[in-house]
Amino acid sequence: MNRLTHLVFPLLFPLLILMKTPAKAQQASADSLLVKALATDELLPMLIDSAIKYSAELRRIGSSGDYAKANLEINKKAIYNAVSLLSSYNYGTNFSAVNNQASAGGGSNFTAAQTGYYNVGVGIQLPITHLLNRKNIIKAGQSLVNMTVAERDNAALLIKQDVIRLYQDFKLSHRLMAISGKNKQAAQVNNSMAEKDFLNAQLTVEQESRVMDIYNKSVIEYETNVNRFQTSYMQLEAYTGTNLSTLIMQIK
Repeated sequence: MNRLTHLVFPLLFPLLILMKTPAKAQQASADSLLVKALATDELLPMLIDSAIKYSAELRRIGSSGDYAKANLEINKKAIYNAVSLLSSYNYGTNFSAVNNQASAGGGSNFTAAQTGYYNVGVGIQLPITHLLNRKNIIKAGQSLVNMTVAERDNAALLIKQDVIRLYQDFKLSHRLMAISGKNKQAAQVNNSMAEKDFLNAQLTVEQESRVMDIYNKSVIEYETNVNRFQTSYMQLEAYTGTNLSTLIMQIK
């Protein structure tokens, strides 16, 4: 193994170690808790629940459902608005005919009496089309309620899928950041060694440049993954409306 191979090989070593070595007990800290939370996926159901509660779209659909239910109750009771109780009291002369067999010609005599009496009744003032379509109107109202329920279930499913996607990206970005961080450390050590060897004329300019190029790429990769991790972290917080650090601290 030549000198350059000896310098470059350690760059791959941390990746192999990270892939093969299981997680070990670490000091209780925010980072170790995050590592545990991502390893067990305990955060995921908490994030989904928080996103569903936070969703403005679900609140809108819920309000639409309440509106549909209220309209359904109004339609069910609309017929009672057209029902009226009618009553009246009348006083006057009541004429009646009485047969009088004794009178000539067998005619009838009329009698008159002053009396009072009540009239009571129930009336419905409603277009006949409303009466005929009442059942259909109620059915349409119930269908609208059912549609809002289905719409809410579908929206909740979409939110769940979005949280899973954001969580998986967050989880991947954390993993890549950890790997690129170890690669950067190894590249930094190799670059320092290469500089010393170059000053001692043990490396050519080309070899030293290749080691430095590897180091620079590792720095760029690390910074890119840090940025991706930070972005996914903030996106997950914004979408779920929760503080990730608070949730992570709840993981035991």
